[in-house]
Parts: sequence; structure tokens; C-alpha cells
Amino acid sequence: MPGGGGRRGLLSRLFGSDRDDDQDEARDDGPVPIATAPARERLTLQGRVAALAANPGPGQHWLEAELADGTGTVTIIWMGRRQIAGVTPGRALRVTGLIGEHRGRRVIFNPRYELLA
Repeated sequence: MPGGGGRRGLLSRLFGSDRDDDQDEARDDGPVPIATAPARERLTLQGRVAALAANPGPGQHWLEAELADGTGTVTIIWMGRRQIAGVTPGRALRVTGLIGEHRGRRVIFNPRYELLA
């Protein structure tokens, strides 16, 4: 009985079910068009770095990239990074992370990333 009482129910509530894991994996099967990417979901996006900027402020470093795929753009922010080897304007990139909004922009913070040819 999923989510029921007892030890099994407690473990199911704490660690999720196999069905939840399957749903997470399904979202990671392939890239989603940026324009249709739903907020607050873990997903994979793919595009080209349209712009790149670093904030070298004292104690607060981050690297910010605009990722575009022809349907839209999303801001990618890597906290604590000044640069990432291979991440340059025009570079094809695949990112996986949680998309949200920050200061009116669609943003993914600290995503997993893969450099594409």
C-alpha cells in the first residue's frame, strides 16, 4: 500500500517511489524547446550560448550565459564560477536543471552541462 502507514509508508514518503524516479528519468530523456519549458520542473534544454558575462564581485562570483534554441532563451547562472572551460559565445550546450524565475527572467541555477560539438 503506497504511502500507507508503518515503516514502508514512512520510507515511501521520505524517499519517494519508483514511479517518482521513473517520472524524473522521463523528463531527462531529451531536450525540451526553451519556449515550452515548464517552470519548476527538472528538465534538459539544448541550444547555443548567445551571450556570456561574469560577475567578479568581491566574495560573489558567478558566470551567466544566455542559452537560445530558436524558440526562446533562458539565463543559465553558475554560482561561484568566473569561467568554465569551453563555455563560450556560440558554443552548443546541453543543460539539465530546475527552471524557475529570478527577477523576471527564466533562469536555471548551477545546472549539469554538456559541451556539444
